[in-house]
Amino acid sequence: MNTYSRNSLQQALKNQIRRLSNKTEELDQLSSRLSMVRLGTFVGGLTLIYLAGTFGPEWLFWLSVAAFIGGFWKLVNLHNHVDRAVEKFTIWKSIRSQHFARQQLNWDKIPEHNISEDYENHPFAYDLDLIGQHSLLQLIDNATYNGSTDQLCKYLLNREADWDKIGNRQAIIKELVQIPQFRDQLHLRAKIGSEKELETDWSLDELRTYLHQSEEVNYTLSLAVLGFLSLCNITLGILYLAGIINPYVIFSFILYLVIYNFNSKKVSGLYEESHQIKKLLTQFNAVLNFLENYNYANQSHLKKFCRIFWKNDHSPSKYVNKIIRIAGAASSQQSEVIWALLNFLVPWDLYFTQKLSSYKKELAPYFSEWVDDVYKLEAYCSMANFAWLHPHYNFTLPDKDAEKPFLATSLGHPLIPEEQKVTNDVSIDQKGNILLITGSNMAGKSTFLRTMGINLALCFAGAPVNAKTLSTIPFRLFCSINVSDSLDDGLSHFYAEVKRLRELLNLLNDNHQTPVFFMVDEIYRGTNNRERLQGSKAFLKQVAGKNGVGLVSTHDLELAGLEEEIPQLSNYHFAETLEDDKMSFKYKLKPGPCPTTNALKIMEMEGLPTSTN
Repeated sequence: MNTYSRNSLQQALKNQIRRLSNKTEELDQLSSRLSMVRLGTFVGGLTLIYLAGTFGPEWLFWLSVAAFIGGFWKLVNLHNHVDRAVEKFTIWKSIRSQHFARQQLNWDKIPEHNISEDYENHPFAYDLDLIGQHSLLQLIDNATYNGSTDQLCKYLLNREADWDKIGNRQAIIKELVQIPQFRDQLHLRAKIGSEKELETDWSLDELRTYLHQSEEVNYTLSLAVLGFLSLCNITLGILYLAGIINPYVIFSFILYLVIYNFNSKKVSGLYEESHQIKKLLTQFNAVLNFLENYNYANQSHLKKFCRIFWKNDHSPSKYVNKIIRIAGAASSQQSEVIWALLNFLVPWDLYFTQKLSSYKKELAPYFSEWVDDVYKLEAYCSMANFAWLHPHYNFTLPDKDAEKPFLATSLGHPLIPEEQKVTNDVSIDQKGNILLITGSNMAGKSTFLRTMGINLALCFAGAPVNAKTLSTIPFRLFCSINVSDSLDDGLSHFYAEVKRLRELLNLLNDNHQTPVFFMVDEIYRGTNNRERLQGSKAFLKQVAGKNGVGLVSTHDLELAGLEEEIPQLSNYHFAETLEDDKMSFKYKLKPGPCPTTNALKIMEMEGLPTSTN
């Protein structure tokens, strides 16, 4: 049971944002002052060194140099520490501000992340506003990595969820709801340094692909020969400098360079690869270290899920720190002088090319598991954050043994602001039933269909639903709401809808163990009245009693008479009232066919003619 309300959380977030703004401003001012101090220290220090060297004894000169270097180095470290604190508090403020924006549905301040897959032909993704601009995904998703967004998208859009896994997923999400500091700390560590500085910078998935595609190399023979020649060069060079022998080192060094040149292609690209590995793993290591060292004392399900990070035999720090050191040593090409000195002395690049190659193959399977689990964990955190911001929402699980296929009280739409939201109670008593929903224009039919679908999608993802109570059996979701024509395929709106309904009919007749929950808005809206009415009657008779339940909305009041012919069909409606010559919509679902129409009234209100006289 939540111990806080939506309003109290809202006030707490406001206070935190204000404090973080003040702290960030203080640190920004301190950073500006330190910049001026650094400039003054640099100029003053050089002046002091000049005066000490010109007019003072030698010991004073060297003392001034040492004091300047030590003092300036400490000042630079302090300034860097303050700048890191500014970055940290700026991200903290951004995290809290986005929490507040999500609770208020302030879309301008809620970032929209890109998804990798194309869901153009998905049976309910766009119909239910699950993805796209101002969608459920945009509202929920607060992940840092694109892979986490894709994972959350898969949970919300799964056509047939693994019902056994939903319970385990939801258990983790429930634990995450209770630890907002864990979620925000994870977000903070992932966010720091995560922005790409260059277009060529790798992503986690690109690094994973690179590790899996890397082939282990064996340069043992070349290293042995070059190592022997390197030892000869060093030995002969020392003996020559000591005046013991003639400069025979020239011959061994030339031979070393010739053989090294033959192997130069083997080390091509080493700097870019090692630089990207070191840079990306250093950033990702902050997340891995946090998950490895976190105290999971009261979160048994979360602890079990994160065991890949904290179990001692395969802890991330054991691998990542080592490969960071290897990659750092392999990136000596960053400085041409250092690179030349190292490689003229020993076969440095060739050695670390082989060393890095063998360790990449060892790291690849573990790294892939870490990335997958971080993606899943961020998706869980997004759903947990959604629950935390809406304490009046409730968790539920699909139950194949539920008394009714669907039953909900105070069911609302999560994308409608709380002050405008109207909730409804809904019951579907038996599999095969259809709710035929009639109503005037703008009365709420389409929104109600989306309300049903979006809450089922949340339930099947393991997230909380916008309802006081909700009970449902497992379903496969299917929609025909936002059907659009296609210029590329040469499809009219009507034909596109026909194809969609044909697909629905196939699902209802496939004898699948999981029934279908379908939502059809304004059936056959793209054709004339006579054929629409005839086709709608035939379709409703065909789908009634099949392997599913459904909601069908229509303007055709004549279809309400089918309740007498189809025992599985029930009439419901949304109506409006006329108050002071203005229409008023209550958005409450009521039994029976709609008793009113309002099309002519809307035309009159907009100044359009309605009379043929």
